[in-house]
Amino acid sequence: MDSFELSKIAGAMLAALLVIVATNVIIGARTDGNPNQPVAGYKLPTDTASAEAPPATEAASGEAVAAATPPAPDGDAAKAPAADGTPAAPAAAGGFDAKAVVAMLAAANPADGAAQYKKCASCHANKKDAPSAVAPNLWGVVNRPKGAQADYAAKYSEALKAKGGEWTYENLAQFLHQPKGYIAGTKMVFNGIKDPAEIAGLIAYLRTLADSPAPLPN
Repeated sequence: MDSFELSKIAGAMLAALLVIVATNVIIGARTDGNPNQPVAGYKLPTDTASAEAPPATEAASGEAVAAATPPAPDGDAAKAPAADGTPAAPAAAGGFDAKAVVAMLAAANPADGAAQYKKCASCHANKKDAPSAVAPNLWGVVNRPKGAQADYAAKYSEALKAKGGEWTYENLAQFLHQPKGYIAGTKMVFNGIKDPAEIAGLIAYLRTLADSPAPLPN
């Protein structure tokens, strides 16, 4: 091998070395000398979900709680939490209010109650001195002691006789709304009246079944 061939080989190796050195210099300049730093101009892929999600705050946490909580059923009892996650106070319990029925008596129409009484007529007499039938005569029932109809005394249930007291307006309202709820063990087979206005009308009619109707409550 002559000197010319050796010179060509040496030149090629020197050129390759210069390319390698130049490349390292350029890369080092673009990465500030840190070989682990990505080359400028190239953006590494990121976690899209993590990048787009804003940092959690107290308000956001509260909204998440509210959104995750199903709406309270109508009526029930409990309400959904407030936006800050604080549980709301439970709703007031509902139920039948006999006192509210008594308050309606002054405006109640006995004629409407007479129509309601047709449900009772198959068992209860409503004429003065008429004999009791399947159930006691209701003439004079308002403010009469419970279990006191003379010709029916032997037929009253033990539960009713043990209840005691008088058939006040409020007691009549409770009994007419739910007989077995007011006196467990009563012989009364009627399921009761749900509408307070209908109960008030019926009691207003029962009040007329007397020589001297009982005074209305104040």
